[in-house]
Amino acid sequence: MPMLDEETKSYFWTLVDKQGVGECWNWNGKRMPLKNSKKPGYGTFSANGKTCVAHRYAYQALVGRIPDGLVLDHTCRNHGCVNPAHLEPVTNKENILRGTAPPAKNAAKTHCKHGHPLIGENIKRRVRVFGNSVTIERSCLACRKLRKSWEGDKGKLRKAAYYSNFVPHERVGHDK
Repeated sequence: MPMLDEETKSYFWTLVDKQGVGECWNWNGKRMPLKNSKKPGYGTFSANGKTCVAHRYAYQALVGRIPDGLVLDHTCRNHGCVNPAHLEPVTNKENILRGTAPPAKNAAKTHCKHGHPLIGENIKRRVRVFGNSVTIERSCLACRKLRKSWEGDKGKLRKAAYYSNFVPHERVGHDK
């Protein structure tokens, strides 16, 4: 966090709408858009020629240093909130899993789309690397086994099932 002079500190707090105890403190300054969205995201301000993130500054000014390796999670789900009571230091993974983006939705799934449980030995895990990020994908082994049994010789049945409206009778265990 950059060292702020008293004038910048007081200006910062004029951009915060403190609504009350337990309520969000909304940032009324500039907000950068959320990634892949036009919705307003985190509040930003300029200090000493550097762009600072408003909620990080508020947390550090009122609570203290953010522990190394942790990010601040908005427990209120309001990206414009700078109330330190609504900010919790967590790992980036925990922050993502608490959200509503596809990785969080997929991690929360307990069954595949055909109703098989995604637990224990019914899961096939695959590690995928995209540039600097690594993801672990889960797939249902029960569905995989059924899919392999449908294939028949050289995938003829599989092609018929997936590339036309033909639904083979061997699809026992699935509703669709």
